[in-house]
Amino acid sequence: MKPGIAVAAAVCALASPAQARDWGALIDRLQGAVWLHYELTGLHEVADTAATAPQLRELVLAGARLHGVFGTSERVMYHVGFDLAAGATLRGSGVAYDTAVFPVGVATRLGATSILALGAGIGASGATGTLDDALTFPIELTGEVGGGRVRGLVRARATYLVAARARRDGSPSLGAADELEATLGLRIGRHEDAYRFSSGNGYFLAAAYRELQGARFVGLTIGYSIDLATARYGGGHARGGERAPGGPARESNLAREP
Repeated sequence: MKPGIAVAAAVCALASPAQARDWGALIDRLQGAVWLHYELTGLHEVADTAATAPQLRELVLAGARLHGVFGTSERVMYHVGFDLAAGATLRGSGVAYDTAVFPVGVATRLGATSILALGAGIGASGATGTLDDALTFPIELTGEVGGGRVRGLVRARATYLVAARARRDGSPSLGAADELEATLGLRIGRHEDAYRFSSGNGYFLAAAYRELQGARFVGLTIGYSIDLATARYGGGHARGGERAPGGPARESNLAREP
């Protein structure tokens, strides 16, 4: 064996136990949560403040939102996400799309599975014949609160546009952004705590609001969502399904259901 290789092997052998302990401690402290939404949204124009009436009157989009947070601290965590939706403008018969990826964001955990997250991203949206294609830069605030059968869902997004002059300054309420959208709803479903994880799922109904091209749109969003989070350490939550000191043992809510 060459001397250089032997020295490198010896250093690795000596460092491995310490490195293994460090990685093990990091993995042991790592926490996170993920949520997935399948959505169908229908919007109808209710007010128009633009000098030129937009061709877009109704918008229907179906898609999914997949977001997650992770970190070693519950107070400040890293947030990433991906949104993808496609549909149509009814009267204009145009194919519509709205997609965004959120590579940068921060979040905090408010409970076993409750999350408040703020993300910044890049995407694209448009509709053939009715809505000019644009490169989008959304800033989105997401909140999911509740760990029982009822879960509150809230989302607000301000979007800045590039390459679509007709869509610039299209938000009547928020002059600093080109577009604005929000949803507020409730999910009715199940919740379970087991195997170091808290999870829930169910159907939801939400009020939807959007501003673009100087017009206001309102509508409804229906969908199905799933959330999954690692167990919080401390405050009576146990690790590995064990009883935490001073706290009750965790058990599955589903086991108590008929």
